[in-house]
Amino acid sequence: MRIAVIGARGGAPAQQGIHRALLEVCPRLVRRGHDIDVFTETNGHAVAPIEGTRLVRVPNLGFGVSDASAHAVLSSLLGAVRGYDVINFCAAQADGLFTLAAKLGLHRTVVSVHALEHDRPRRSPLLSPEMAAARFADAITVVSRRLERHFRERYGREAFYIPNGVSASTSLPDPAPARRLGLTPGRYVLLADRMVPASGFHLALAAAEDLPAGLHLVVAETGEGDPDYRARLSAQADPRRVVLAGPLPPAHLDALMAHAYLFLLPSQTDEPPQSLMVALARGRATMVSDLREHLDIVGADAFTFTSGEPADLRRVLVWLANDPGVVREMERRTAAAVVSRYGWDRIAEAYELVFSSVL
Repeated sequence: MRIAVIGARGGAPAQQGIHRALLEVCPRLVRRGHDIDVFTETNGHAVAPIEGTRLVRVPNLGFGVSDASAHAVLSSLLGAVRGYDVINFCAAQADGLFTLAAKLGLHRTVVSVHALEHDRPRRSPLLSPEMAAARFADAITVVSRRLERHFRERYGREAFYIPNGVSASTSLPDPAPARRLGLTPGRYVLLADRMVPASGFHLALAAAEDLPAGLHLVVAETGEGDPDYRARLSAQADPRRVVLAGPLPPAHLDALMAHAYLFLLPSQTDEPPQSLMVALARGRATMVSDLREHLDIVGADAFTFTSGEPADLRRVLVWLANDPGVVREMERRTAAAVVSRYGWDRIAEAYELVFSSVL
């Protein structure tokens, strides 16, 4: 197949997951015999080269409802005359890039959606790219079961669920970042998320009071937090049991994850943080609140507690803190699940099947 990829933009945090997927999936599809062009801007949001693909550089002329849509329309018009079999639109949000200009050519279109965005002002339904994708795209792929349900329930449209992949870690990083925090490898529970009330950090801090001596709770921050909430947690945390690590660079977070006894996700929101995927990639045993979105990712290969029930979080955490054998067994299950469920070879094969299905 000749495949065009439109909508990937470098530099924007919302696009980091998309670019990571392209870096992993595109070379695998090329090795399977497919020809891939990735459309990118000549200014502003250029995408770094991707192994095996060609970059098609298109200027952003600044028309349309946004810079992204302007680039998408111009790329689509160009793609419509280049003889592609499939044009794949990548969108950070469900109301992201899709244009009917691509339908001017005899091409099939696949829209890949990575998230919902609730905060944008509502547009006229006639102008909604989300609705246009649901109505006119030949296929839609989504990275979560929630998005799959969204397109089914709102538009009566079936989407293909293809999760983000992870690369199973084969080397063990230096535990120096943990030691610099005064931690002993294998003797701490790690929590890494945005420091906001919905993350459930306060629930974990309360439960940490019952951890056995020598086992710490480490709280690492990812993304933008709530300063008032951070101040309250700092006042609440017992330094004998809790280590507030603050924001960490990815390499340090990975090192902490690699040497943690357990990864804890007490989040009360249905959008799991990327740190959960990092934990899976490390083969870490995880304990998550039993929200549907969390269970969609971990399946049966994690420990769970009842969301919104502090007593149940405390019960499960104390049990696991005192039973290393069951934690090690869950680690073995997690490592096997990563390869079978989230390996990039499997993800690339799933995209290939979707692209083939629309021809």
